[in-house]
Amino acid sequence: MNITKSIIETTIKTVGRKRINRYLKRRGIKFEIARQGATYYSYYWQSARKKRDLREDDDFWKLSTEIIKEKRTFLKYDRLFTFWQILQRLPYPGDPVVEIGTYRGGSAKFLYQAIKKMNLNCPLYVFDTFEGHAVVDADLDGRHKVGSFSETSYEEVKNYIDAAEVEIIPGDFLKTAGVLEPIQNFSLIHIDVDVYPVTKFCLAFFKPRTKPGSVIVIDDYGNNYCQGLKQAVDEFVQENADFCMHYLLSGQALLFRLKKSDDMRQ
Repeated sequence: MNITKSIIETTIKTVGRKRINRYLKRRGIKFEIARQGATYYSYYWQSARKKRDLREDDDFWKLSTEIIKEKRTFLKYDRLFTFWQILQRLPYPGDPVVEIGTYRGGSAKFLYQAIKKMNLNCPLYVFDTFEGHAVVDADLDGRHKVGSFSETSYEEVKNYIDAAEVEIIPGDFLKTAGVLEPIQNFSLIHIDVDVYPVTKFCLAFFKPRTKPGSVIVIDDYGNNYCQGLKQAVDEFVQENADFCMHYLLSGQALLFRLKKSDDMRQ
């Protein structure tokens, strides 16, 4: 066993991981050598055969597969299933759902289609600059630059979602958030903005616009390339005892309001 392992490791080192993966792909072999080896990440799928098979949920599997095949979102089955579960158990099913940062619209379309499938009577608001990041923190946000993720457009996403009842608002959320001022509670808030300044602003803005049980989903909290975003969330949780956070192995973080606070709108 040790001899075989040594031979494999030597081959990878000599030929190169990327070259081997390209060769396997050209031969149609659905196998890829991970940077640190698959066993390094095995805890992600520990006892996977014992766990619930998401393919058994026909409605979820059909919708999520269609969205993923359209290649307009980076979200895969695990992250989409988070939204599916939340929507199934919304504590305020008539209150709005909002997404900040939709990029090419895939996650927004999933939310809209899931809301329809479940016959939920909740409006959906979607925000994005459609021109990439409008602002970043140069010290905290690493590789993220102003203009990153600009390969999209308002018209393209509007036509893709193709739903008059979905309100899509273009522009920097720091300037367009006022559209939501009159709304007192959001049942589900999806924040997918990657960077510190906008994440911090979003959390402060939505804090007085949630009730106990409302859910805020922060995408990429566990992404090592989004340390600014993580810091904004950690600061928010430390400063607000009426919120608790759960980190999921999907890379998402869930924020829940636990109780009513002084800044809660009546």
